[in-house]
Amino acid sequence: MNHPMPCSGASAPTPDADQADVIAHWSRGTPRQWIQQRLAADGIERPGWRDVARYDQIHAGGLKAVATLAGLAGLGRGAGMVDLGGGLGGSARWLAGELGCRVVCVDLTRTLVEAGAELTAWVGLDAQVQHLHADASATGLPAGGFDAVWVQHLALHLPEPQALWQEAARLLRPGGVLALHEWTLGSGGEPYHPLPWSRADGTLSHLQTQAALAAGLRAAGFAEAGFVDGSQAAADAYAAQRAALAKLECPDNPVLPADELLTVLANAERSLREGRCHCVYATARRLGNDAITTAG
Repeated sequence: MNHPMPCSGASAPTPDADQADVIAHWSRGTPRQWIQQRLAADGIERPGWRDVARYDQIHAGGLKAVATLAGLAGLGRGAGMVDLGGGLGGSARWLAGELGCRVVCVDLTRTLVEAGAELTAWVGLDAQVQHLHADASATGLPAGGFDAVWVQHLALHLPEPQALWQEAARLLRPGGVLALHEWTLGSGGEPYHPLPWSRADGTLSHLQTQAALAAGLRAAGFAEAGFVDGSQAAADAYAAQRAALAKLECPDNPVLPADELLTVLANAERSLREGRCHCVYATARRLGNDAITTAG
């Protein structure tokens, strides 16, 4: 199956106030330069995608989470995909490099889109991964053109995520799969802020319960979602990441500044361990009878 592959320079609509705040939150770093400097320090002059993948995963659980979600979704080799809110494209490059997928990586933050496109070209995957600057809830991509839609840690920013699920369903062919890695609200009380995606006062964070998320997917035209709780693994990964970063003189990462990084990781771990929020995987098929196409 051939899929349209837009260029990274595509224009996005003017963001509203909430979107502008989210864009500002994720525009504080210089991710391409940061990653290039780390690879240079490692003595790597001509990196492959696996080298870059050591530094480009900006979601809970890193590469293990990407592999887990891909397995749960049953993605076949060569699947045509859209990664909504794909940021730097770390997951998209893994899907392309490991599974031969063709991926359109969509994000509203131009800093991440441009850096992601440069990293993708650097490792020679630009024939398989393209970066699109657009609203993930209204991408402008053709309806029914993709085998899978991938979403990691995007709905948590959306006061009303229903448009995102409707867009995901619109993009999928009948029987196509939504692969979702998302944070949900727990019963242990308000999560500790700031978190990787939120400010100290809790703004920018809009968590739903798992039940509300499942209901939204059904309303958008998906069959009943299957959920797997990855909270324990995510908390353990945050603990390990904090321990490693604490040994560094400047514990920063590609997108978050050093003066808050250890705090937000600690808050995420603590919120997970106390059941204040959960980090879940979910897969759901768009209503229809087709199975995922594998383009060999």
